[in-house]
Amino acid sequence: MAEVGVEELLDDVVVRLPSAAQVRARGGRRRARRRAAVAAAAVVAGGALVWVGLPGGGGDQEVRPAASPSGPAILLEGMPRILPADEVPGNGRWDWQAVDDETEDSPLPRIAGDSTCPDSFREREAPEHIQYSATYYSDATAGQASASHRIVSYASPQVAGRERAAFERELTACGLTYREGRRPHWSGTATGDGSRLRVTVQQDGKWLSVVEVQIESS
Repeated sequence: MAEVGVEELLDDVVVRLPSAAQVRARGGRRRARRRAAVAAAAVVAGGALVWVGLPGGGGDQEVRPAASPSGPAILLEGMPRILPADEVPGNGRWDWQAVDDETEDSPLPRIAGDSTCPDSFREREAPEHIQYSATYYSDATAGQASASHRIVSYASPQVAGRERAAFERELTACGLTYREGRRPHWSGTATGDGSRLRVTVQQDGKWLSVVEVQIESS
């Protein structure tokens, strides 16, 4: 695969917003699936949406101010809005394809895979949460590029803020740097396997949204 710098991942992105009718249709389909999953998760601890343990947000590190979300809306009519493939960062370059009905519970503050930022996978104390997720792949890269979107609901904005701070500490420890600007994000080369990562973190009250783009080292 041709060498691509982390800061070039989104150079050619054109955001294509769906029409109101498409949003309502997508939202309706997604709500139906998610409501069924939530009902199942309430009965058993398993499946796509589960209550799990997460690392506690202990420590005295200052929490980055949670400004009003500047990216895609986390919620649509009160329900989490997982990004369609064509709205995932880097789609103009990678032409993302969603993994059909793929959900995974990878609780924050885990980053990418366990070989990418291994320290972020160590066991921790955890608040209760519900996680919604999707994964994406690119036919153009023979498996070398992937992406994911996780939306997590916590008991309160305060708990979400602590978990966001814990996640951002792990991003820093894994070699990523916070980049301000029109599209604030974290990016850099992972200390574990050398993958290049671009991570967007948003908070809206008790909700956190994390979008990761990973380009494997070649």
